[in-house]
Amino acid sequence: MENLTETTLLSPKGTFPAQIVNILDPYRLVMNRGERNRIKVGRRVLIYGISEEEIIDPNTGESLGYLEIVKGTGRVINVQDNMATIESDKKQTFRRKLDNSNPFYLLASPREKAEIIEFDEPKPFENPKIGDWVKPL
Repeated sequence: MENLTETTLLSPKGTFPAQIVNILDPYRLVMNRGERNRIKVGRRVLIYGISEEEIIDPNTGESLGYLEIVKGTGRVINVQDNMATIESDKKQTFRRKLDNSNPFYLLASPREKAEIIEFDEPKPFENPKIGDWVKPL
């Protein structure tokens, strides 16, 4: 219960949920909340859409609501009066085998020729759309 109270204090009424109003590229989105809503650089947020179908409990027939479809998470990187830019904070790891046709490999031992390099790159949001929802993490 304490965490819920703290979240409420950190998110003034009317701040969240916010909505995506612009897609700059697959890694950066703009939401319709900014400095006037006490949004700060570095704040982590969840981007999600809402399913079109209502979920019904098969046992009770009761509506469970609509499913939140997660598009990704991000951090606020720029804040203006009425909007803020969010950048994806997820990374994906790639592995690449070094090209043995490089002339310097002729001098390398056979073990060095099979070297694999791992590197991280930002992971894009999954199919973001204008109107998707934003809430704090």
